[in-house]
Amino acid sequence: MTKQDAEHEEDQTRSLSLGMIPEDEPSAAYQVGWRTLMGIFALSFANNCAAVSNTTNTIISFQIKALGGASLASWMANANLLVTLAFGPVFGSLSDRLGKKWFIVIGSLIGVIGSVVSGSANHTAVIVAGNALTGLANAGCIMGVPASQEVTPNKLRPWTMGFSQAMASAITIVGTISAGAFVKFQSWRWSYYFNAFIYGTSFALVLAFYHPPRPGLRRQLSQRRELFSQVDYPGIFLFTGSITSLIIALTWGGSTYAWSSGQVIGTLVAGCVGLVAFGLYEWKFTSRGIFDHRLFHTRNFPILLFVCIVDGMLLLGVNVLYAQQIAGLFTTDAIRIATILTPYLATSAFGCIPAGWIMARTKSYRVMLIAALLWCSLFTGLMALVNPQRLSWAYAFSALFGMGTAVTTVIPVVAMGLSVPSFLLGTAGTISISCRALGGIVGITIFTAVYDNKINSAAPRYVSSVLDATGDGSLISEVMAALGSGSTAALQQIQGLSESLIPKIEAAYLAAETYSWRYVWVAICVVVAVNAAVACSLHSVATKMNDHIESALEISEARDKQLQE
Repeated sequence: MTKQDAEHEEDQTRSLSLGMIPEDEPSAAYQVGWRTLMGIFALSFANNCAAVSNTTNTIISFQIKALGGASLASWMANANLLVTLAFGPVFGSLSDRLGKKWFIVIGSLIGVIGSVVSGSANHTAVIVAGNALTGLANAGCIMGVPASQEVTPNKLRPWTMGFSQAMASAITIVGTISAGAFVKFQSWRWSYYFNAFIYGTSFALVLAFYHPPRPGLRRQLSQRRELFSQVDYPGIFLFTGSITSLIIALTWGGSTYAWSSGQVIGTLVAGCVGLVAFGLYEWKFTSRGIFDHRLFHTRNFPILLFVCIVDGMLLLGVNVLYAQQIAGLFTTDAIRIATILTPYLATSAFGCIPAGWIMARTKSYRVMLIAALLWCSLFTGLMALVNPQRLSWAYAFSALFGMGTAVTTVIPVVAMGLSVPSFLLGTAGTISISCRALGGIVGITIFTAVYDNKINSAAPRYVSSVLDATGDGSLISEVMAALGSGSTAALQQIQGLSESLIPKIEAAYLAAETYSWRYVWVAICVVVAVNAAVACSLHSVATKMNDHIESALEISEARDKQLQE
């Protein structure tokens, strides 16, 4: 018996012990036709909404410049992710019982409203509120990922995921460049209005082309009353409350309040205690909660959740922080920032379909995933060598680690979907995406803290060396305050500061920024390398890559059976 066969037999034994229903393959060949293709396109477009809504984070500095409220900058970036993270798994668990269509359709409508609210805002707090609405919308729209897996035969799921993520990456490129163009030639507000158009298109497409049978759990439970009795209401309360408290603490820490403040410590402790209570409740008091025990019938699920968290740190965290580094080292022109980001975004997009193709052909993913993570670790580490004179290095290294993120975006989600019961795809899929959102928030928080710690110590030291050389050391506090404002004019207004010193001071500050960003990239490199080591423990999913179809859209024997159950 091969190792793969032994793993399969072990999985089957564990599945039966958990009382899971075997996943049958159609007795007649299931042919993918136009209904499935249009359904996949519509559901992938819904997933685009979550991707494009984050592109407004690349122009936060311009929104702050227009409306003020710099203290709310971190909330502008995190409000969307926070709400998606808190409600995504809840909606996913409910959708496995009630169906995914209306979560996506209603979510798309909320996204239109949230985008218009942010785009028409006259105060930064209103943008935060609008972004929170789009976060709620995304908690529904991300259902497009597991739904597209459901309508695809198991063996073709890598193709579907590759297409879906390539589409999302492409719309991210369009959104990022458009955001820069809107800032330069029109207004940052149009970036939000563009997002509203994407949400509206998603609403129309899903309504027109996605007509699935009732979900697997709904077919198993004939009485609606029995269905609702299995909803994990205590788990929903504990999870959403704890995650909200935890992310509020991470967002406040080091910006709104000091990390040692009572506000931060109190909310952080409340969030951590709540998550521990949630974990104990899900483990000991229910087997059909948000973290349904049937998800853990192999060790792949928890391992892949960790992989998704680090992938979120890489994708979402890097997307936000790299844009800030570009603005600090190379240019403040919005379109040029988007242009410098494009090689990373482009290779991430165009690598998704080949990654899916390789997995579909080989029925193997573990080696490819580990190699991609090590590749990303190498080139994020090399990004530490970038300085203002090495823009070409930034283009090359970011494009190369973008190739790796194409694999880490597609493969873990497909592998997770094939490692859990297909009737729990909504739960597993939204938990994985929420883990990506959590990774993004944690990554932004940690890497920003690394940068802030280094720049706060390096900048005064570098600038003092310039001032001390001319006997102007007493001006250091005023000079640092002016540099913090980001305005050259502020330096010119300092009494007693020679105008000839200003270029030298700015060059010293730029050197401090380069030094500080170096440590951010080293931290990213180490985290991704650890992720590669963890991925070595994953199981094969080759035996699950068969003809099973969880939600048949084509007129067929499989669909007739699912409609009748």
